[in-house]
Amino acid sequence: MAPAPKYSPQEQEVLILNAAANCIAETSVLDFTMSAVSKAAGLSMGSIYKHVQCKEDIIFALATRVFSHWSKLFEQVFELPLTTPEKIVAIGLFDPEKVQVYPFDTDLDGFAANEVVIRRASPLWTDRMIAAHEKCEAIFNKLMHQAAYSGELKLNGHTEQMIEEINLSCWALMEGHKYVQRVTQTRLISEGTDTLQEPTSTDSLIVKSIARLLNSYEWQTPLSPAGIEKAAALLVELGLR
Repeated sequence: MAPAPKYSPQEQEVLILNAAANCIAETSVLDFTMSAVSKAAGLSMGSIYKHVQCKEDIIFALATRVFSHWSKLFEQVFELPLTTPEKIVAIGLFDPEKVQVYPFDTDLDGFAANEVVIRRASPLWTDRMIAAHEKCEAIFNKLMHQAAYSGELKLNGHTEQMIEEINLSCWALMEGHKYVQRVTQTRLISEGTDTLQEPTSTDSLIVKSIARLLNSYEWQTPLSPAGIEKAAALLVELGLR
């Protein structure tokens, strides 16, 4: 009788992804190798390829973990005693170092949206990552629908269209701000005199832009500076800022 396997398939997957995360932290998303992952996980290359077919699969797998983590953060913040606009702006006030899964989360975000990486990743991990991202979107949609149907947000009969518009606009502002930061701070980051890990200040231009966008819609209680400060204070209490 053959001996029982040392690890279950689920345990092997966890070992592989944890090893991959360590290898990336020691090198980079560009420079880690499958052989290094195999050695760090203590598994044969054959076992590795049963779970991930290429480096791009590993990037998607780790990005899936990050999206799942963000789903939990959204759910946690959306339970806070805040208005819906305050909950939305709270997402932009997280301290990156306190909410990150890995120190290279920003790199994962960029590579997971890269066309070359998308083309090379296997359907299995592409589907898993998309599902994790769609869960994040579903949580936001639920929040917005609750606001609309409770009367907190008046959309004048164009509920689905306007909710999609608000979600897309807020997401584009927040994600676009990260990209602009990376571009404008490239030299300072390369010199080690700046970082993307500082929490956004409550009176920053991006927070003011989000507030202006949200307040262009008809809320029972528009977003105010006091509301932004309240959201920030609750994040501090949760250890998220």
